[in-house]
Amino acid sequence: MADLKWSSDGQEMFGKIMAIVPEAMRDAVKPMLYGFLEKRAAGKPVTADIVAAMVQNDLPEPQRTGIMEALGLKKPQEQAPAADAGPSAPPPPPFTPQWQGKSEVMFELMLNEVPEALRGVFRGKLLEILRQKSKGGSVTESHVTEVVKEIVPDPFKTTILKKYTELGDVDLSCIDAIIARYGTGQENLTYILHETQDTVGFLPPEALRAISNKTGIALSTVYNVATFYKSFRMEPKGVHHVKICNGTACHLKDRDGVLDTIENMVSQTSAKKVTMEKTLCLGCCDCAPAVVIDGEVAQGTEAKTKVEKLLA
Repeated sequence: MADLKWSSDGQEMFGKIMAIVPEAMRDAVKPMLYGFLEKRAAGKPVTADIVAAMVQNDLPEPQRTGIMEALGLKKPQEQAPAADAGPSAPPPPPFTPQWQGKSEVMFELMLNEVPEALRGVFRGKLLEILRQKSKGGSVTESHVTEVVKEIVPDPFKTTILKKYTELGDVDLSCIDAIIARYGTGQENLTYILHETQDTVGFLPPEALRAISNKTGIALSTVYNVATFYKSFRMEPKGVHHVKICNGTACHLKDRDGVLDTIENMVSQTSAKKVTMEKTLCLGCCDCAPAVVIDGEVAQGTEAKTKVEKLLA
């Protein structure tokens, strides 16, 4: 690390910059800033003017503008405008994106990783980058992901991209509170999965990824547990519920294969109207082959007809 000499005002201004930088990034950023200052100081004490020049000329965008605004610095051309300069071109109007898919949610997630004091500046700068990428048209999810990969440094880039894998059509905000109650230990995984399912209604893939990311438990382990126990559902419940008896009596009396036909009808339909469950015995052996449809017992071909109507 550079052995710099400091003036009091230079050290004070540099301290303000480091206070703006997120704590997780300070150790990585400080050597780079010291390198810039060492070149500009050329062996002389680092003054506030040298720090300001470093910010104005050496930092990349949008970090440069954000830090300049936080420190109250002006752009170089604003400090010493040319006497004979003509009227400057008006700034482009604010970009109002047409968001597609989850792009707006993804943009806000990215912005939340920016220190609060800089969010106002970064919002405008990031929107301008999106304007360029989208050529003024609709902003897609891939546009936002490209911005994250191109300009966001680690560890924030990795954190944001992980959060993107948790996005889906289901509100998973409950998972943070559930994990806070049970902890991140693998011994509590089934409790976390059960409560998540009770709250969300089922366990979509993005919920499993969120649980893995937030607990540190391998995704393969989370998936194996969720698929091993039949009490966990990977699909949302349908409007109707069909229980097919897989007991001995129903199996022997189902000479026409009605139960297999019902199972195939439900599993092959694309409509999510019916949730199907197979159980060992319904306790209705006198009605074999028995099927319970929305809480009512139906027998054989009668059950098949009812299920057909539900799927119609």
